[in-house]
Amino acid sequence: MTILLALMLPSILALHKVYGLVISCLDGISVQIDSLANEDFTIWRLANYQQGRVAQIKAELKSIACRMQYKRQEYAENESFIFDFINELDLPIVVLDHHFQVYHYNIAAAHFYKGVHITGFNTAQLALEKINGRWQTISDNQRFKVLEHTLFRGQRQYKLMVYVSIEQQLRKNEQQVWQKLVRVLNHEVRNSLTPIYSMAQSLKDLSSNTINDLQQTMLGVIEKRAEHLLGFVSSYSKLSQLPEPKMHFIAAFELQQRLHALFPDVTIKQLSGENLNVYCDLEQLEQVLLNLVKNANEANEITGADEIIIVIKLSELHSCFEVIDYGEGVSNTDNLFTPFYSTKEQGSGIGLVLSREIIRAQGGELTLKSRGNSNGAIATIQLPNLSKDPDSASSS
Repeated sequence: MTILLALMLPSILALHKVYGLVISCLDGISVQIDSLANEDFTIWRLANYQQGRVAQIKAELKSIACRMQYKRQEYAENESFIFDFINELDLPIVVLDHHFQVYHYNIAAAHFYKGVHITGFNTAQLALEKINGRWQTISDNQRFKVLEHTLFRGQRQYKLMVYVSIEQQLRKNEQQVWQKLVRVLNHEVRNSLTPIYSMAQSLKDLSSNTINDLQQTMLGVIEKRAEHLLGFVSSYSKLSQLPEPKMHFIAAFELQQRLHALFPDVTIKQLSGENLNVYCDLEQLEQVLLNLVKNANEANEITGADEIIIVIKLSELHSCFEVIDYGEGVSNTDNLFTPFYSTKEQGSGIGLVLSREIIRAQGGELTLKSRGNSNGAIATIQLPNLSKDPDSASSS
């Protein structure tokens, strides 16, 4: 037994040593794999192994680490590209982290939330509401549906929230319908009225021996009505031929000078933003203001009033113009912007519709309503006061 123990003891010690080395090697490999899994490329527990199978494992782990670092850099570059791309979009976009808090948002979203720093906001603070499984929100009396897309970064899940205005889509569809209707009217009605007008003129030129006075009168009426309808249809064709707005910046004081020259009998007040610029198509804006002031004059004639006020309110984000009259106010607001509808006896129903389309083409909105505490109506033009092109401001 003594001899047997003497022979076995070195073997037991050797096995224990080998066992310790194997366990230490496996622990090192485990720590190394765990550090790679956590994207930590600074820990190398296998640095002492310079040759053998463990050295081969170390080399393979280093190769894996290099590929992971490359992929990590590639993902970071892709993420940076995506965020830069998101920032250039006109749609408000918010990125939520796995806690449904704001991780990133673009410039349009900053404008949507009036310049408030929303990083870290949750869905409640963003005024997002989930109805029937879909996100929605309301801003400036406009409804927005919020499209949700999933992004993965490592083991974390992010939500890409894209704000889409329901009203803007409805306006686009509405405008397309109007333009199609106007083209049909312009083609069909004009083709019918032109020969009638021509024949009426020819019959009117006949001698008195051929045509009696009553027929002469009737043909004169036909001619006048045909002429009126031709002008009526021609005015509606303008809806489908609006030129593209040429947007540029104009200083507030210069705009005031032009308005004073354009409306010498109108009171012009600027309540805010005296040192700011207005971003608009100036000629088209003046055209709309001319039409609104004309409507205000006609409204004042009914009540015998004579005062019209244009109020200018400017901020970094918006330009607001209000045309105030002292007439009877607005009675039927549902049909104000309906083509072919007019409350005036000789009205064509084109002025307000055309004016609103001009303002909408510049990204704004035109509204008309009765004044709350006094007689008269107030027409409000709201325009965004920002340009996507930073050079446009300096060039002006």
